[in-house]
Amino acid sequence: MPSNTKRVQFVVKSSKFCNLRCRYCYEYSELGNRAAIAPEQLDKMYSHIASYYSQLDHPTEIEFVWHGGEPLLQSPDYYWQTFDRQQEIFGELASSVTNIVQTNLTVLNKERIQLLRDGFDGVGVSVDLFGGLRTNQAGMDSQTTVLKNMDRLRDENIPYGCITVLTKLNLPYIQKIYKFFEKMNLSFRLLPLFNGAFDGQHKGFEINANEVLSAFCTLVDLWMEGDRLVVVQPIMDHIQQILHYYSPDSEPFYYDKKEWESIYLVNVTGDVYSYADAYNIEFSHGNLFKDSMEEIVLGSAHQKVIKAAEERIASTCTFCPYFGSCSGYPVAEEGILHNQVDDKGNMLCIKERGLLQHIEMRLKQAGIIDSATGKLNIKHRIPSKSIPALDCPL
Repeated sequence: MPSNTKRVQFVVKSSKFCNLRCRYCYEYSELGNRAAIAPEQLDKMYSHIASYYSQLDHPTEIEFVWHGGEPLLQSPDYYWQTFDRQQEIFGELASSVTNIVQTNLTVLNKERIQLLRDGFDGVGVSVDLFGGLRTNQAGMDSQTTVLKNMDRLRDENIPYGCITVLTKLNLPYIQKIYKFFEKMNLSFRLLPLFNGAFDGQHKGFEINANEVLSAFCTLVDLWMEGDRLVVVQPIMDHIQQILHYYSPDSEPFYYDKKEWESIYLVNVTGDVYSYADAYNIEFSHGNLFKDSMEEIVLGSAHQKVIKAAEERIASTCTFCPYFGSCSGYPVAEEGILHNQVDDKGNMLCIKERGLLQHIEMRLKQAGIIDSATGKLNIKHRIPSKSIPALDCPL
């Protein structure tokens, strides 16, 4: 892959329809809506994306993350047909296009197994293991079905990674969660509880930033003490950032939303949002079924959210010693959704900065960083391989 290659991810809400009623789901009010993006609307989206990224002066990897609701409730033919259309519409760019699905893995048959194995390029499975919040419409926990279907994927040699949402209810089980994925030799992302669909939705299982930080620090400790490599995000990224911080020849890097937006959310309606502003119609950049990608990127709405993200970074990151190793992306895009805002609306950075400090301390304790000289004692390579679906933010 050329060194100047950039990557952009489109999280596509193919439909909000779902067979589960996970108690924290931010789509909760729309989970009974069967409306789906029509094939001709997908064609329009592909055309606008292909037209824009083909004219840039650097190669671009384009990743579609199919999301819901539950995307596998759509007929497999829905995806086979749209994958064929992708190849036609993207033309020479088609080799740079990948498709990932994020699924609750409760609906699995021979046709869907074939789709996951031969159609999608990556599979992400949502499973919390503890807490009992991922229930069906009758209030029954879906976990037994999910674990059985995870075994089916392994039997079919279909690689996948997992996303676990961290709440108050599974917080006491962090070690057991880690050990489960370690034993299964699975990559996973621990995703802090995000804002819900309505006020009071998270009552009884809310989690604050300090509790999230504690859980992530525990994961770091388990990772360092374990005998088997477990690719766990965002821990791996933060370890890389500390190694970058202590590497004398490393160039600083910063999240520049004006220069490059790496993640767009496409709603069922075609409305496009940045991660930080999902579903806030006042901050929609435009509509990918109607508007060109150039109009969306250069439009006034997008410029407004770019300015807001820049202000969050300027007010929160400027005096952080890790800024330049940490790009500032978490403050720009994640802090609002993960409730890292004080009563006055000021952006906080409790989780990221605290986690970097903890990793720095642990690497010093392990002798990887020499406390006296501030230098790395040995040349380390932290594996960066992960399942693509683990990068899905929502």
